[in-house]
Amino acid sequence: MASLRRRRHGKDEDTLTESLLGDHEDDQREAEQEQAHEHEREERRQANRQAIIVHPGEFDLGAFVQSILDWWNRLFGQIFSYAAQLWPQGLGREQPLSLSLLQAERLRQLRERVAERFDVSDVSHQDSLRRLWSLAFPEEPCTALKCARWKDMGWQGEDPGTDFRGAGRYGLENLIYLAEEHPEVFRRLLHKTEGTRAAWEYPFAVAGLNITWALSELVELHVTQGSDPDAPPRTAAGRAFVALLADHDAAFEELYVASFCMLDNTWLEMRASYMEFNTVMKRVKAEVDRALSARPADLRALRRGLLGAAAAERFG
Repeated sequence: MASLRRRRHGKDEDTLTESLLGDHEDDQREAEQEQAHEHEREERRQANRQAIIVHPGEFDLGAFVQSILDWWNRLFGQIFSYAAQLWPQGLGREQPLSLSLLQAERLRQLRERVAERFDVSDVSHQDSLRRLWSLAFPEEPCTALKCARWKDMGWQGEDPGTDFRGAGRYGLENLIYLAEEHPEVFRRLLHKTEGTRAAWEYPFAVAGLNITWALSELVELHVTQGSDPDAPPRTAAGRAFVALLADHDAAFEELYVASFCMLDNTWLEMRASYMEFNTVMKRVKAEVDRALSARPADLRALRRGLLGAAAAERFG
């Protein structure tokens, strides 16, 4: 038909005798007739379901079978509805997680560490800050806990003690763990040596504190007032993390290191700048949630899920 339309505007227009609408009108009439017949058949089926035998000699086997099926459907529907009312609440839900003594102890220790606030007046906390300084600036002695040089490490001001907030002392300990156990990764992230960097980069130390907070929240290490401090995690991510604790007492720290690497990778992929840091953090947290919820068999599998096989191998 399309070719015929084109020809009507050409030299053969006078020789065209076929109607362009004729076939469509016939099809429409046939469709309307078929629809009317189907409506009549459906009315007969409905009538036969109520009276299988209209009068002697007229027995509709199909309608009879359908009526039996309809009756069974109604019966089973009532049975299932009644059973659902009697079904014990919570049956079929995921059962509470049972922890081994080792898992329970490690989980308890982590929750205690997360709950410890940073106290700049505490000598041991001051020593931890000095330890981090020596790892970041090995050629420079730490002469003051308040000075402009701290900002070069990625603190927001001259006094790092004002940045801890919810991360607590554990946020500082994780930065130290990163520097001591993965020194090459620490230097790469601190000095931003890979990729095309933004004019306004994310602050390294504060980013580390944010990661500690985000991960501890994700795997349910924060204990609210009045709740059971020994209660096992309920989320898929929390349960998977506790499973990793059974084989590795530094499971959280290693998750922290992998997540920090992922943050830097995501930052570069998004070509992000300072004001987009929270957006990057949300994306990283969601990816960590996804990777944990996949129930990795071990830390190596978790790293592969977060960073890919090639990057994960850099951890050894």
